[in-house]
Amino acid sequence: MGFFSDLFSKQNCVFCEQQVGALSRKKLKDKTYICKECEKNCSAYIDVSKFDNGFISNHIEYMKKQNILYEKEVAPLDKSKKERFVSGWDGIIFVDSIAMFEVISPKYNKKNVKELFRYDQIQDFNYYNVENTSTGEGQKKYSESGIEIIFRCPIDENGWTNNQVNGGRLHPYVPKIRIPFEKNTDDANCGGLAKAHLNKLFGRASESLLGSIKEDFTGTGKERAQFKAGVDSVKALGNLAKAAITKDAEGLDDAKNEMKNVATDMFNATFNFGARYTSIADEAEKRAWEE
Repeated sequence: MGFFSDLFSKQNCVFCEQQVGALSRKKLKDKTYICKECEKNCSAYIDVSKFDNGFISNHIEYMKKQNILYEKEVAPLDKSKKERFVSGWDGIIFVDSIAMFEVISPKYNKKNVKELFRYDQIQDFNYYNVENTSTGEGQKKYSESGIEIIFRCPIDENGWTNNQVNGGRLHPYVPKIRIPFEKNTDDANCGGLAKAHLNKLFGRASESLLGSIKEDFTGTGKERAQFKAGVDSVKALGNLAKAAITKDAEGLDDAKNEMKNVATDMFNATFNFGARYTSIADEAEKRAWEE
């Protein structure tokens, strides 16, 4: 009796205190409730049922700041300042000038707030495909195909703590986003233009014939960054040796700091290429939030 009475009775939303029925609410991890209207103030890419009301309350405040960031830094921009890759209702919009992007989806379009993701929060990306389980006439190999972006995130897809995150800027609640570019398709590489832009941003090899020919001579962006870090490390080692030989205390301290910076550059060039965008994104947030 208690189960059915709880299921069909109205409950108060913990955020707006409005009484709502079972079809207009979701139960949170701590058995409190959030109504559909308040959920519109949350990210389209979070499952609120996996978190308690304290986490969601902080999340809603985070989303308010995200909306301010969008309105001040993205909304005023001309279309020419954005790289837009959209198929149907889904897609991705890159804003390189602030080192952030927006993910478009039907669920996102119903939200009250806008949301941006930083380039330096990206850990990896690639194509993804969902095998088609239907064998009906006209069915293709994949029911869905697109781009998958994995973020450095302290929380996994089930809402549990993720202890496997390496260094870099963390996203507070999204471990992964899938952006479908085609449904019912045989193409395993849908969203190629969007992935090409990501490849360029993160110094990865071009997948186009012209781009790969050019990189045969110049190297990828990542390879060029690694080469530069290698050259800088040789120079820093020389300065360190010179300061040690001449017993120049001030020069020795400068050389040690130079070595630390070179080590950081080498690490970022190899494992965290997105770190080069941190200062750009930080400046955009600072302008928007007037910190």
